[in-house]
Amino acid sequence: MGQDEVAESINVKATAATVWPMISDPANYGRWSPEATGVKRRTGRGAWQVGDRFVGGNKAWLAWSTACTVVAADPEHGEFAFDVDFAHVPIARWSYTVADSGDGGCLVTETWTDRRSGVIGALIKPSGVFIGRGLDAAVRNRRTMRATLLALKAEAESHA
Repeated sequence: MGQDEVAESINVKATAATVWPMISDPANYGRWSPEATGVKRRTGRGAWQVGDRFVGGNKAWLAWSTACTVVAADPEHGEFAFDVDFAHVPIARWSYTVADSGDGGCLVTETWTDRRSGVIGALIKPSGVFIGRGLDAAVRNRRTMRATLLALKAEAESHA
């Protein structure tokens, strides 16, 4: 995994069936993530499906919003992912997997993939400095992913 993709995993003492509804609803992320502030669903109702769209709110030093589209929502395989765009420019893909670990718990993995490429991507990358994320998105995302997964774990285990 290079700097264009970062993954973090955590063992949770709750079943995949308990954790799946949590990770497959972006409205929950604001409770766990140090940066996510909420979502506004634009399309779809009920369980999130491929193609559903939402606006994701975030805050570091400054607040910003991104347009997001669900690209994976597969409870059978425990996969949920969405693409993030800003002003119609691809920014990232966030994906989550949950799998039974065989001991009554599960393994949750969060992955960030940098989708910024080409000239436009090169021009956008330094914007992280201005919103308070720094130049190295991989380092920043690894830190926030760890915090997110720890908070998810605490919540899931309190319900198990």
